[in-house]
Amino acid sequence: MHPLDRYPLQFVSVNQHRTAYIRHGQGPPLVLLHGYAGAMWNWEHQIEPLGRHFTLFIPDVLGHGLTDKPHLAYTSAVYLEWLRGFLDAVGIERTHIAGNSMGAGLALGLALTYPARTDRLILISGFPAQALTRIRGSYLELIYRLGSGWLFALGYRCLGRRAFRQFLGNVICDPARITPAVVERCYRLRKDHGQAWPLWSSLRHLNEWEAHFAPRLKDITAPVLILWGRDDRFLPVAIGHELHRMIPHARFTVIPQAGHLPMWEQPADVNRLIIEFLAT
Repeated sequence: MHPLDRYPLQFVSVNQHRTAYIRHGQGPPLVLLHGYAGAMWNWEHQIEPLGRHFTLFIPDVLGHGLTDKPHLAYTSAVYLEWLRGFLDAVGIERTHIAGNSMGAGLALGLALTYPARTDRLILISGFPAQALTRIRGSYLELIYRLGSGWLFALGYRCLGRRAFRQFLGNVICDPARITPAVVERCYRLRKDHGQAWPLWSSLRHLNEWEAHFAPRLKDITAPVLILWGRDDRFLPVAIGHELHRMIPHARFTVIPQAGHLPMWEQPADVNRLIIEFLAT
């Protein structure tokens, strides 16, 4: 049973990798991309409201959730070709695209590499230059510097419900939203479907974002909406203002009472802003 079992789960082969996704709604296509260590459930509060205006495509990104997790180098190029292949596989020539955190970086990569396939971009809590050094309240940078995939894999295997509650506390502003059911869903998804390698490899190749995409943010030509949680402790809102300065024509809005997943914590505000932006 998948985390959003009230919606039919579909699978498609993308570069020979089985990719799980939900398709819902009617209208122009809108692809929703979750972030690092996330899954399609991060967008659960967008499915019905946005599906009344758009045909939503919500995949588990390669190496995450219910999608295949091949043992390969999770470089920015691999992620980008997976996204391009996903669009081909589901028959999308050009699309609006929204991404959260690492998903925002992937959306930016698509806009820079395949601009003809990108209509409008919504960047939610990401993706800045020098991303790894900006992350607060996590051990990712320390593990990266230690260079220990073995340590990372060991820690991943030992993650229990308490660790997931602590992690969610770093990315969600309101602790009341971190219910036992939310913790259990995250825990079961890792326990039943998770693997450490894609997360470790992604972390080790994060510097490619700095080399290939971060210096070119000023070249983005698609209309851009940046949304940032005012209480984001993972990537503080000051980083969002900096990203806004790097994409001069972008719109920027701060979402009150929201952390790193504003679309999950404050869906009414985020959904309204997305609909208004894509309608103009």
